[in-house]
Amino acid sequence: MTFRKSILLLISLSMLAALVACSSSSTPPPVRITVTLSSVATSLTVNSQTPITATTNDTAGVTWTVTCTTSPCGTLNPTSTLTGAATTYTAPASPTTGVVITATSVTNHAISASTPTITIVAITVTLSSVSTPLNVNSQTPITATTNDTAGVTWTVTCTTSPCGTLNPTSTLTGAATTYTAPAFPTTGVVITATSVTNHAISASTPTITIAAATLADGTYVFSVTGWDYSDESAYHVGGSFTISGGLITQGEQDFVDFNEQLGDEINGTVNGTGLSTVTTTADGNLQITLVTCLVADCTQTDTLVGVSGTETFNGSVYPLNSAKAAITEYDASATGSGELDTQDSTAFVVGTAPGPASYAFVIGGLDGYDAGNGGYAFNMGGVINVDGAAGTGTISGTGSVFDANDGFSGLTYQDEDFASTSIVSAPDAFGRVTFTLDTSVFSEMILAGYIVNSKKIQLVETVDTYEASLGGIAYTQTAPAGGFTSTTASGNSYVVGLNGYDTIFVLQVAGLLTLNADTTISGFINYNDFNLPPQAAPSAITGGNWAEDVGTGRVTLSNVTDGHAGPFTLQLYLDGNNHAPTIMLVDSAAVGGPGFQQSGGGSFAATSFTGPYAMGATGWDFNEDGEFDAVGPVVATGSAGTFAGFSDVNWLSIFSTPPATITVPDENVSGSFTAAANGAFTGTITGLDVTNCPAFIGGVGCTADTFIYYLVDPTGDNIAIETDSNQITLGYFVQQ
Repeated sequence: MTFRKSILLLISLSMLAALVACSSSSTPPPVRITVTLSSVATSLTVNSQTPITATTNDTAGVTWTVTCTTSPCGTLNPTSTLTGAATTYTAPASPTTGVVITATSVTNHAISASTPTITIVAITVTLSSVSTPLNVNSQTPITATTNDTAGVTWTVTCTTSPCGTLNPTSTLTGAATTYTAPAFPTTGVVITATSVTNHAISASTPTITIAAATLADGTYVFSVTGWDYSDESAYHVGGSFTISGGLITQGEQDFVDFNEQLGDEINGTVNGTGLSTVTTTADGNLQITLVTCLVADCTQTDTLVGVSGTETFNGSVYPLNSAKAAITEYDASATGSGELDTQDSTAFVVGTAPGPASYAFVIGGLDGYDAGNGGYAFNMGGVINVDGAAGTGTISGTGSVFDANDGFSGLTYQDEDFASTSIVSAPDAFGRVTFTLDTSVFSEMILAGYIVNSKKIQLVETVDTYEASLGGIAYTQTAPAGGFTSTTASGNSYVVGLNGYDTIFVLQVAGLLTLNADTTISGFINYNDFNLPPQAAPSAITGGNWAEDVGTGRVTLSNVTDGHAGPFTLQLYLDGNNHAPTIMLVDSAAVGGPGFQQSGGGSFAATSFTGPYAMGATGWDFNEDGEFDAVGPVVATGSAGTFAGFSDVNWLSIFSTPPATITVPDENVSGSFTAAANGAFTGTITGLDVTNCPAFIGGVGCTADTFIYYLVDPTGDNIAIETDSNQITLGYFVQQ
């Protein structure tokens, strides 16, 4: 071979080697298949389902298998998936151990990933403890703890229905349902939480008894306003009594109508003439019997009060506050509505006059000007400023103010002062004080006040020279930061419910009053007096302006109109704690009553009116035949827009021949309502119409009367007014 050929051969071989080397460097090495699993709990319940995901670079995906110590091991579906797609593992129906779930590469069976060892355990459900007995209409939270990830469903059974309700009816572990007891006592109630996944697994409470509400030992303040049968006129009674060992042991009260202004002792000791007691009725309402005595041993009762000296009151305890109840007088002597409160004895010092303090108050009834002919309607409201040194009870007149309407006598007073001779006394052992109010326009008024707590005093007129029949309430003012200004009420809405009289006879008013920043008034107001045309819907306020006094919390709403009545004036008295007692000033009427600052306005829904309520009602039938009052528990189902329950009704048919007292226990009550975001709900109530209901007249079927419900707060507390021509009724629905 020549040198030249050798060189060419060497070059060719070098080029071939380079090409081979180049070709080898451009071929990637084989890809290693990987499989990873999503995390899975190491303890799962029987029959539970758990998604598991495999992530792999095997484009063919993976196949799934499961093994365990003792079969069955459970199932997987599907048994093959692509990367990122889940299979579902269904645990077996019985516990087992050593469960391992494996995902294997389809392309290379040697490549796989497995879960840690999983134990399949039985489903368990345990309940929080529930006490027994529970009060009728009470609400109790109950919690189920379970390892069932789907949670539990709730059911309730009992010996005699209704058994109560549960809301919600399904929960996850640790979340509470609320049990609402029925309105009537019952026995054998059992609440059960059942696993959603395995209906054979459940937990139940011990047997629960639903008992009538009772009053714990302590002192209670009561106040009732209504119609006295013997005098055929308005009456007011207020007082306090002490319960010890379940018996009423002592107490005192003040009673006033046109013929009597009395301060009576209540004696509850066992003796030959009677016993003051607190018991429960068969339907679960409270029943309070007070024997009024003229001598300490009660051998002489005061026959001017009650039935031969014995007053009977029925009551419904507030579902969320067992320290309070709505009550009605429930005997042949009188009928009336009011409230019972637990007294806070730390709110006063016996022998030391309250103050310095100011009180927003309202009183009303009939005056003493023409008592022989029934008197004129009368209302007074204002602020009493006890401004003397602590313990003196001095009311100098500074910072005090009152307004008054002497019915349709044409005498209306605004922005009046109390004289410096006014004073409040020191309380006795029952928290009873007397406000002696001197003015330049009325004879001296003396109001007995029974202190409930540091924020509230019940008022009833006692022996004085004015000789009227008056009752009411006072709230201790707590001024907001910076005190009451000219704009404290600006932007607020107030719900009011007013009772009284006009030239027709009985007048009731309810409404929602919004005080706009530009001093205009909006909202709604409705009336009923047997004469005004029925108002099926909330009647919109069409005019009026408001102004607030600096320092006193007194708010004047002037020239209020709504297209049905007016113009008239309303006076509100703020206490700084969301109360605003109210009176109306107009020549042809005098009405007054409670007012509340509304909370939750603009966001109310049907579900706002949900759960148990104590219902109270007061009114007159369409024949003006006599006052009726009712009290009892109801339960509202907001999602359905309905409520149902019962009431004990007392009706004095004073103009029948002969006059009759009609007392009806356990009258079924039901209602419906349609929500509005502003809290002015519309609807009906069936079972309160005393002249159109079979329990009262022996007919068939009760009339569904038209009502408007004005909601006070997000818990659904409300004031309801009847707006048809069947009768006059104000209703109160309260939870706490």
